Amino acid sequence: MNDDYSPTKDSLGFTIYRTALALKSALQRFFKENGFEITAEQWAIIRHLWDEDGLSQREIAEKTAKDKPNITRMVDALEQKRLVFRQPDPRDRRKYCIYLTKEGKQLQERLMPLAQNLRERVTKNLTPPEIDLLKDTLNKIYQNICRL
Repeated sequence: MNDDYSPTKDSLGFTIYRTALALKSALQRFFKENGFEITAEQWAIIRHLWDEDGLSQREIAEKTAKDKPNITRMVDALEQKRLVFRQPDPRDRRKYCIYLTKEGKQLQERLMPLAQNLRERVTKNLTPPEIDLLKDTLNKIYQNICRL
């Protein structure tokens, strides 16, 4: 048996998990170092609302791959930071839509360059085709998992 072999180190799942965790941590640290108290999960919600303001919590949960109770807690935190607000859905008064406040909208011009800078730093040794191949491969793995 090869002495360099490690069931954990050589596990695809562990490698993906470790990388995702490190990326999440780096993003939060990078935001904090630049004066923004935004978690990676909150960033994902805000990022989707910049693209499509007024999403329901269910839609946000689907887009971020988080469960509804977690989304509720994260939206609560974003409300406390005065970055979003809830409004009853005009089509279904049992549901609420989440909207960005003026402050939440203004964060885009300040956070996007930070996120883009971090993305450039974490992919600095990868070519654009390698990045595309990595995303394509991970999406194929995800689709295979969804079919299980």
